[in-house]
Amino acid sequence: MKSSLEFKLIQPKGLLSPYIQGIWSASVHGPEACDHWLHGDACSGIIFNLGSTIKLGDNIFPTGVIVLPVSKFAQKISLPPRSKLVGMRFHPAIGAGVLGKRYDEPKIVTTDNKMTLALQDLRESLASNHGHFACITTLYRWLIDRLDLSCPIPIELAHALKAIEQSQTPTQFCNDITISQRQIERQFQKWLGLTPKHYQRILRVKSVINVLREIPDSGLADLALSHGFSDQSHMTRECKKIAKITPKVFTKRVRLQMESLTHLFQK
Repeated sequence: MKSSLEFKLIQPKGLLSPYIQGIWSASVHGPEACDHWLHGDACSGIIFNLGSTIKLGDNIFPTGVIVLPVSKFAQKISLPPRSKLVGMRFHPAIGAGVLGKRYDEPKIVTTDNKMTLALQDLRESLASNHGHFACITTLYRWLIDRLDLSCPIPIELAHALKAIEQSQTPTQFCNDITISQRQIERQFQKWLGLTPKHYQRILRVKSVINVLREIPDSGLADLALSHGFSDQSHMTRECKKIAKITPKVFTKRVRLQMESLTHLFQK
């Protein structure tokens, strides 16, 4: 009997939406470990590990609060039986603003300041909850009560992030704001540990993966050109480097999942 991963996710609306892109809860049921890929999205997050010791990349983490750095590449997470986790995913650069600094690697947080002490208290509250909905609700309410809703990152950086999401180049958006390209690059390095161009590369790959997830029959050559790649080979190299999977292999996986679901509903 294979293990199954239960995963529940909500995307906050209203006050939290500019800061938090997702609040989730996950658990593993069955005798075997479950492996899952965390996609590179240039965002950071926090995991509350409430169960067994987990493996993230080459790092082992026991029960506790795990701060995730800005994700530059896809990374494998291995969850043993009886794993129970709750987490949040920030929008780009927000994590550094909320936590007061940028983390460069996954780390178990200690109670060395007011925020990390509050996170440890929250983990204890989450551990007493039963079920995904209760955990997500507890975390959502905590964020509403405790998150500083004033802008946690420089307004120029927020504008630059938005501009790149709208497919503007660094030169183009610097013409629209009162800050030089060099200053923007320093802001990106400070808050994300990335250059604007690297951030743009991650967004392109993320967009390609999202399109293929929704429309697996998309023509890869046309998809590459529409996303600003020089050709299909360029897109394949970028996806393999950042997402750790090629578009063709990802498409095959999506089709197999769709076939499995179709077979299930036909029974």
